[in-house]
Amino acid sequence: MNTNKTDVLVIGGGTAACVAADAALQAGKHVTMVFPNGGSSEISAGAIDIMGVIPGETPSICPSYKEGIKKLLEKYPDHVYAKCKEELDAGTEALLSLAQAGGYTLKGFDGKNAWIPNMMGTFSVNAYVPSMAYDGAVVPGKQDRILVVGVKGNVAFNAQAAAMSYQQYQKKLGGKATYFSTEIQIKGWGDRRKISDGELADYLDTEAGKEELVSLIKTFCMNNRYAFDTILFPPVLGYLHYNEILADLKAACGCKVAEVAALGNSVVGYRFTRALYRGLEQKGAKLLRGSSVKKIEAADDKVKVEYISGLTDQYHPGHTEIAEVPAVVLATGGFVGGGIKARHTEVWVELLEQHLGKVTTEQLDRDALHPAGQEFMRMGVQVKEDMSVCDTKYNGRVFACGDVLGGQNFASERSGAGIAAASAYLAGKNAAAKI
Repeated sequence: MNTNKTDVLVIGGGTAACVAADAALQAGKHVTMVFPNGGSSEISAGAIDIMGVIPGETPSICPSYKEGIKKLLEKYPDHVYAKCKEELDAGTEALLSLAQAGGYTLKGFDGKNAWIPNMMGTFSVNAYVPSMAYDGAVVPGKQDRILVVGVKGNVAFNAQAAAMSYQQYQKKLGGKATYFSTEIQIKGWGDRRKISDGELADYLDTEAGKEELVSLIKTFCMNNRYAFDTILFPPVLGYLHYNEILADLKAACGCKVAEVAALGNSVVGYRFTRALYRGLEQKGAKLLRGSSVKKIEAADDKVKVEYISGLTDQYHPGHTEIAEVPAVVLATGGFVGGGIKARHTEVWVELLEQHLGKVTTEQLDRDALHPAGQEFMRMGVQVKEDMSVCDTKYNGRVFACGDVLGGQNFASERSGAGIAAASAYLAGKNAAAKI
């Protein structure tokens, strides 16, 4: 890597990393991203949750995510949002524009959270959702007729069970729709008993696959004595041609069509992450895919970064590269993304050589899904107001953002993408200011 052309090096490939890179690009700096893969965003729902739930013994749902942030900070004044909430709008806009540039449209609900039916038969709360899922949002009080479609052999989504669950669960949200279900049989892949989400998406990306799906649904609607207001599909309508498939289904059915929200679905995560990468590359960022950073250390008025690029396995050690750059942004994820390591009770951040302490019994609840969340999830890197890590040896030139930060519990708060966007934008902007 030519270090003379890199002002800010971003370590990571997920949502936070992309926003941090974009913020530095907006400041006119040369940016390089180093990452082995897309991180947790590759298996995400491809939506933006900003603040959906204030955790506690009795969780509080947030109709307005900005009002929710205010209430959260009253309860947790040391929360990471206290440092970066002013950058939320800029960070969110950066995320939206990057995705849009890559062909992936996210749509919001005028500052409100919305409830979207998901693969589990419940509803997910989000501030922005992919256009593919937008028309599936619950509209309180509206008595729509909604058809839930499953594909025979695709065991990841049971349309009948989901429809029955939606019917009951919506009452908590003020919904009054009537849900129906059907299962279609696609024969283009032959006599297969089971088909994965990825295989289904691959087939639907072909012209034959799209035509077969559209024909089956059109025939079902024509033969059904009831008209539907909305038809819901599992989130598998192609890796590449999803916008085209959705438009053709709407035209064939004459009603709204949407995918249900994904939960750790590789198809939607792939769409989202690759769109962000395309947007960054259009802006001039350099993406070193398949590379992993092994060490960072201070070097005079710069940061020295050691990373491995190229094919790496038991037979191929890869190529070790050394770069010296003015500023680094650490966006490696937390317990999920791998930025935070844990073994037995010890927790640490490997790249910073920073020991975070031990997980104690006081930090754990026997109820894994306790409404207040697991306290140990709030462990992470401590940062200053400008998002530089609290470690003097880096001379304020290493910044951190996203899930690797301490003082948050994105899972119970439904706040992961919002925190990633706000903290990363602030980190990227201040990293750029170091040059």
